[in-house]
Amino acid sequence: MKNQTMKNSLKAAILLVFAMAGSSFAELAGMNDNDAAEKSESASMTALVGLGGGNSLIADDGVIFMTMRIGVDVMQLFSTGAWFTTTIEDVRNYNVDHKQMVNYNAFGAFVELFPLRFDKFAISVPIKIGGGAVNAMDKGDEAFESEEYFFTADMAAHFNYRLTKMLEVSVGGGYRMFAGIDKNNLDNMDFNTPFGELRFTIKE
Repeated sequence: MKNQTMKNSLKAAILLVFAMAGSSFAELAGMNDNDAAEKSESASMTALVGLGGGNSLIADDGVIFMTMRIGVDVMQLFSTGAWFTTTIEDVRNYNVDHKQMVNYNAFGAFVELFPLRFDKFAISVPIKIGGGAVNAMDKGDEAFESEEYFFTADMAAHFNYRLTKMLEVSVGGGYRMFAGIDKNNLDNMDFNTPFGELRFTIKE
């Protein structure tokens, strides 16, 4: 009888150990799943900062521009955020009798779609919309002044390559359109232009 009681107690102890072990393993598995889920969630959205530049036209004259971007990359499917573009050289406006130099600044929002990815290589379609100001400086003026304001939009195709875990380089081109320009004998067609761009983006 005593041996039977001891056997029953031993069986109960063994079952209790297995039950506690199973519970512990389940908890550990749940913790691992949570960690994986947290890592997956954090990896699904990353911050980005980009700097690019290229060549376009103003009144049939070549001009170099620079663009800065800040935003987020969502699940490597698309990016979205804000952008700022400025021309880093001035263009002579030959449509007026006197000597006049012009440039422009613009800012707005962007979305960039990534329809194709092959390991470190990706093809993207960036789309930007926004507004800005045409700046002009006549002969004798000491600084540029904003002459008028405009809306702008552009679309491009980019070829992207991930150099490192954080750094991506892109090259591409597209077409940029303007609306609202009509002063100094300039119009939208003087600013509508194809463009090419080299871009560097840091994602983390």
